[in-house]
Amino acid sequence: MTANAPHIHAGLMNQIACGDKDALAQLYHLLSPKLLGIILRMVRRRDWAEEILHDTFIQIWQSAIYYDEQRSEPQIWLCHIARNRAIDYLRKHEHRCCSVEEISEAEDSFQAPPPGDDVHQEARRLHHCMDHLPAEQRQSIALAYYRGLSQTEIALSMNQPEGTVKSWIRRALTHLRECIGL
Repeated sequence: MTANAPHIHAGLMNQIACGDKDALAQLYHLLSPKLLGIILRMVRRRDWAEEILHDTFIQIWQSAIYYDEQRSEPQIWLCHIARNRAIDYLRKHEHRCCSVEEISEAEDSFQAPPPGDDVHQEARRLHHCMDHLPAEQRQSIALAYYRGLSQTEIALSMNQPEGTVKSWIRRALTHLRECIGL
């Protein structure tokens, strides 16, 4: 991704808000692989992920007018939409992970990107920060953000009280914000 990417994406979002279908197609071309990857990590089935990606771009088309460049970069906003659509899909279809193997698999989703690849600099920084979390916080974050589980579902999956899981997630997010520099 180039340094101009947030500016380019913001321009496309403005065009989409004005009803420009070509801008939506261009944004799809630029960001659909990343969004599909996020969704695939959560639902783990390509057919579901493709359906969710389609729904994501419908929602982007319908809600582009509400995008505020001052509040976040377009890619962050779009990733949030994709993640929420995946969570909605999982909840609607009641496909959740709860086994110890799936908890470990969710945690393993945090893999270091290849060294020297500038496109993945932020991912490397996040991976570094995740490595410095205690295991229970890392698992909680993985289940919440990669599997789309609620805090209640994480508590059930990890056989822990819900308040404990909430504390782990809150502490982990605080650590990540500080580590990444937000």
